[in-house]
Amino acid sequence: MKSKFAIGVDLGATNLRVGLVREDGRVEIRRSVPVGKDKSAKKIASLIGENVVSMIKDAPVKPVGCGCGIPGIVNPEKGIVYRSPNYPSWRDVNIAKLLKSKIPIPVIIDNDANMYALAELLHGAAKGRKNLIVLTLGSGIGGGIVIDGKVFHGDRGFAGEVGHIVVEPDGVSCMCGGRGCFEEYAASRAFVNIVKSMRKRPALDPKYLTPEFMAKLAREKNRMAINLWKVFGSYLGIGIANLINTLGITAIVIGGGIAESWDLFIAATRAEIKRRTYKKNVEHLKLLKASLGGSTGIVGAASAVFQR
Repeated sequence: MKSKFAIGVDLGATNLRVGLVREDGRVEIRRSVPVGKDKSAKKIASLIGENVVSMIKDAPVKPVGCGCGIPGIVNPEKGIVYRSPNYPSWRDVNIAKLLKSKIPIPVIIDNDANMYALAELLHGAAKGRKNLIVLTLGSGIGGGIVIDGKVFHGDRGFAGEVGHIVVEPDGVSCMCGGRGCFEEYAASRAFVNIVKSMRKRPALDPKYLTPEFMAKLAREKNRMAINLWKVFGSYLGIGIANLINTLGITAIVIGGGIAESWDLFIAATRAEIKRRTYKKNVEHLKLLKASLGGSTGIVGAASAVFQR
């Protein structure tokens, strides 16, 4: 029996990743190209189309379809991107229609974090589970919710925007228009905002208040950095506790670049969840580090094709 293949597309802020993926999640071919300065929907659709068509030609058999993970608020049924933080000119764009005009195999789209969640559920850290919450910690917080083995989209594709649950009612302003959002305290801007809230602020230039530099200092046993990571972990725990209390899901996969500093924050995260959720939930709590690396988005997008 011949292997089935699908193409997975993972659209990021600066790079487009495309992969040829087997049904078992193995990536046979993987390419990455820069997005470029023109981020209009037509230009990006053309870039995706060119790379997908090229990969179809290189595939040993015709792929059964193409899945595309798109950053932003996505309605997968209608194929519409309502808004994308990385592509500000996109407003109510029917990206699926643009892609289908350029790609000669079936095309489906979804939010990139939803694709990420599907990959970890089917082939990664949460394999074998039915219910799952995935958080990707980077410039913001991406969220994917899986219920009974399927990504939960809500009424119009807006489900999973967990970065905008509130963890500080009078906290800093967020780009979404709200205040005190989760992603302002547990993503790349977290350390700047945490320091702002401190009565006695450390004498540090804000340009050094990055997860990368704070991780470096903490591993050098810098007490201030170690404590800041504990505060970061506590905020992460507050957000996760809210999700657990709302959804009753206790398997949480954490990925994204900041997850590489797992050992610096996870104890504080676990302790905060324990303080804020029911004992039975804590007993069944599984905090899992994402396991598929840089191919997660590609694998998830291709897996969505096989699943549907």
